[in-house]
Amino acid sequence: MKLESLFGQINKKSKRVGRGIGSKKGKTAGRGTKGQLARTGKKLRPGFEGGQLPLVNRLPKLRGFKSRSPKTITISLDKFESYKDGTKISAEFLVKEGFIENIRTSYKIVAGNNFNKQLTFEIDKMSAGAKKQVENHKTKPTNL
Repeated sequence: MKLESLFGQINKKSKRVGRGIGSKKGKTAGRGTKGQLARTGKKLRPGFEGGQLPLVNRLPKLRGFKSRSPKTITISLDKFESYKDGTKISAEFLVKEGFIENIRTSYKIVAGNNFNKQLTFEIDKMSAGAKKQVENHKTKPTNL
């Protein structure tokens, strides 16, 4: 291995095009013959197909709107039936039990069909129906 083969040529001269037939890039200078691409001046934009309908416009479009905001997870009061009376329901509890992924996940407790437990709720969001069901069973939701 030679030292000069390790590095590319530093001062490589650019090829002079259109300087006679002896230069191998003479006459049309590698642009073909005639046509829009052979002319000097403004180059074509990416995706231009010579007036034909471009591929981007020919492909079908995706309909609808994809929201970037995370969806709120709804948790029914029925899910808490298996817990014993006096259990404190908080964001940390919901994460620990696997109802939500982490504390910053958006969630809301909604009313259930058969809820008859006395639980303590220390949560951020609760529907009006869920509040009514909780109050009917003599437990007062806090931090609401």
